[in-house]
Amino acid sequence: MNRAAAEYFTQHIIDTYDVRCPGPDTRIRLLSGGNMQKLILGRVLEPGPHVILANQPVRGLDIGAITFVHSRLIAARDAGAAVLLISEDLDEVQRLSDVIHVVYEGRLSPGFARGSLTTEQLGLWMTGQGFDHAA
Repeated sequence: MNRAAAEYFTQHIIDTYDVRCPGPDTRIRLLSGGNMQKLILGRVLEPGPHVILANQPVRGLDIGAITFVHSRLIAARDAGAAVLLISEDLDEVQRLSDVIHVVYEGRLSPGFARGSLTTEQLGLWMTGQGFDHAA
């Protein structure tokens, strides 16, 4: 990508993802955590990927940035992308996931449709207790 195209792409992400910075030449390390996250999210999502691996996508972000990141992941899903969300935040998992799996000591749980388990039941699976009763 030539410099003009890179500047155009960067400015597009700044505008579309509401990245607060002086301009496209700003060093990423000088941005706040939320603005870094939005810039990276834009760089990843703008090409329209078919598969997205989101590992702890909102850790450390403020509520506004969390809402923004979640809305973008949902929009990508709605556009046809497969989104694999890895998170320790049960509320986030239950809010964003269509199907939930738990990995515990190398074992994979059956898939659970969103809303089919309470937070307590999901917590039992996360501590391995669900595996004991599934056999």
